[in-house]
Amino acid sequence: MIRFCLATIFLTCISLGSALAASVEHVSVQVTSLQEAIPPLVQKRIAASIQTVGNHVLLQHDDDDIRQHMGDYERTVNDIVNRVLIGYTVERLTITPGPDTGMVVEIRPWGETIHSVQVTIDYGSLPPMGQDLANRDLTGAQTLVENLLIGLPIDALDWANGAVKSVMETELETMLPEFYPHIVIIPGTAASVHVYMLPKLPVVRNANVSIEAENLPKIIFLSTRKNLEQHYAGLQGLPVSFVRRHEQAIQADIQETLGKQWVIKKYKLRVTPVLTIGEDTDIHVLSQTDFYDLRAGAYIDVGRNNDGRHDSDTVIRGHVGRKIGNHQEIYSELEFTPGTVEWNVMPGYFYQWGKGSQLGYQYETADNSHHLWFRQTLSKRWQFRYDRDFTHRDDEVGLTYRLHEYIGLEYIVSDHDHWLRIIGYL
Repeated sequence: MIRFCLATIFLTCISLGSALAASVEHVSVQVTSLQEAIPPLVQKRIAASIQTVGNHVLLQHDDDDIRQHMGDYERTVNDIVNRVLIGYTVERLTITPGPDTGMVVEIRPWGETIHSVQVTIDYGSLPPMGQDLANRDLTGAQTLVENLLIGLPIDALDWANGAVKSVMETELETMLPEFYPHIVIIPGTAASVHVYMLPKLPVVRNANVSIEAENLPKIIFLSTRKNLEQHYAGLQGLPVSFVRRHEQAIQADIQETLGKQWVIKKYKLRVTPVLTIGEDTDIHVLSQTDFYDLRAGAYIDVGRNNDGRHDSDTVIRGHVGRKIGNHQEIYSELEFTPGTVEWNVMPGYFYQWGKGSQLGYQYETADNSHHLWFRQTLSKRWQFRYDRDFTHRDDEVGLTYRLHEYIGLEYIVSDHDHWLRIIGYL
């Protein structure tokens, strides 16, 4: 009877021991540093490397066996980790056995660590304006790189370099998606990081500036146009998608730049810039005044019947007007014919409505004639004109094509003649 009880107790203990023992199914790792803080990315990679070692040594092993031979297991893991973990040495390693085995690893960097980082961003031949716009998107680049590198042992870059570069490239491309970042890390206690930003195609090839001034001589805008062309040549080389993303900022910059131009300030002009983005980017500026209308120009008539007189084919013209509200204007035009030294003063009035529709009256002192005229803008380059001379009972129709903001061609048909007029807008 006593033997039976002892046997029962022995078998029960064996069963309980088997029930309490379990195999390791998962290994978790916690890494800390005894000196400088480990950069988060490097800490994550170190933990992954140690977990790989722990999985190899501990998975599927009996946790009770690990407890009984703890010293052997710790020495094995410690030896492998020290061989893998270049730049760091393991100071203390603690294993807590169980189905989910925990490992706490305290490490210390050996050798020099990175104390500071200088980040240099190179955009190649990109103009200063484009670089300034791009740098606004990369304001957090210095902090990003410092978080990845400061505290890292210099020798650890041998194995951490690829991971650090990969994260840098991903983050920088998130900040500036229109560029490809290429990174070169020069290790040292004061490390250097060179970032080469390569623009993605398509890029802006040309930045063209045009100024449409209906109420002032165009010649006074020459310096303004030159200043704008020089300034916004800085858009050349930028990816088209980048310029589109910064369209509002560029529009605001154009408006601010225009406000600094002397002609805009002097004549208190209202300017409306229109930005059209593409490989050929266009900046079109419409300038308008609320009170006056000043224009100047000249024209040459070709093929007109002037009774054989060619000295009256060239005419210089000026226009001075005073606006009344948004639709009316009182004006006086002056024509001078150099060949005959003749003057023609033409006071008048017109009413404007809709988009480029004008109806007006004009008196010409050269032949004491009264005129009723109508003009209609058909498009940016085309304009139709009709003139009725009540004094001489003559009708004149003209169709103008604007070749350039300074040059136009008008084909004119009257009751008795037809000819081509070459117009220069000053």
